[in-house]
Amino acid sequence: MMKSQHRKIISLPLTGGILALSILAYLLGWSSIFAVESVAIQGAPNDSVRVQIEKMSQIRVGEKLARVNPAAAARKIAKVDWVNDVAISRNWINGSILIEITPRVPLAFFNSDLVPGQTIDKDGALFSLPDYKNPDLASISAKSPESALKANELFLTLPVAFREKITSMMATSTNTFTLMYQGEGRAIRIRWGDSKNIALKISVIEKLLQLPENKKITVIDVVAPHAPIVK
Repeated sequence: MMKSQHRKIISLPLTGGILALSILAYLLGWSSIFAVESVAIQGAPNDSVRVQIEKMSQIRVGEKLARVNPAAAARKIAKVDWVNDVAISRNWINGSILIEITPRVPLAFFNSDLVPGQTIDKDGALFSLPDYKNPDLASISAKSPESALKANELFLTLPVAFREKITSMMATSTNTFTLMYQGEGRAIRIRWGDSKNIALKISVIEKLLQLPENKKITVIDVVAPHAPIVK
């Protein structure tokens, strides 16, 4: 008799626990109480991209919160080339889903004549940020991301007044650069060479452009700044 009573005493809380778990499972997985009420997206550059990101997440209003898989949704969104990081959270109280996107930061336009709008970031990643425009960034053509990053280092080292007249750059290696200069009402191709003697090269270029006999030149070579060449 004692053993039978002992089993009954134990079975009551066990049964109650199972019942509570069943109710909780129903509320989370089937009841409309815990459903997605809204999906908010932060970090997308514009409305059309926000719609695209929401579709990629496959998270829908009315869906059960317990069935939302934040990790799986984040992996899908992270495949977008301009996305650097994704964090997805859900609020069990108000049913809101928050998708936070950290976009890559463009460092320069990279081979955008071949791939319109393509940019490069500090890590050498190539991507196209939707509807992105920034006239202050260098436009660089290069055979490799490494060469483009070196060209951008040179670009940022140039004095602002001179830099503003550079319309594009070409890097044939990580240490050989050509600049397209727009000034005095004409375009000048500048064979720059390496990143050394920046102040001297700029001084030579400005003096050459001031000479009357150089009004029609289209090329300046300052690879050896002490012996410049004009054409």
